[in-house]
Amino acid sequence: MWSVCSEQGMSMEKSEAPMYVYESTVHCANILLCLNEQRRQGVLCDVTLLVEGKEIRAHRAVLAACSQYFSLLLQGQKDQEPLINLPQKVSALT
Repeated sequence: MWSVCSEQGMSMEKSEAPMYVYESTVHCANILLCLNEQRRQGVLCDVTLLVEGKEIRAHRAVLAACSQYFSLLLQGQKDQEPLINLPQKVSALT
């Protein structure tokens, strides 16, 4: 759904075009579904996790956004596609 926004209490001059904002209740869910499908296909994956001898390809930005552990770990990485060996207490759920 598209809607026109204007800041409350401020008038828009005639020369300014209105700002349109797209509002969706499913946008976030669609993004996550698309990112997961990309990961499953290996598209745009830029990091490999090694856990229990299994390699899992992932998106660095998604890992960093979802986990402070990965955020701190990946911020210092200079490798284009790092391989991260996770601790033994982590298990692979596939």
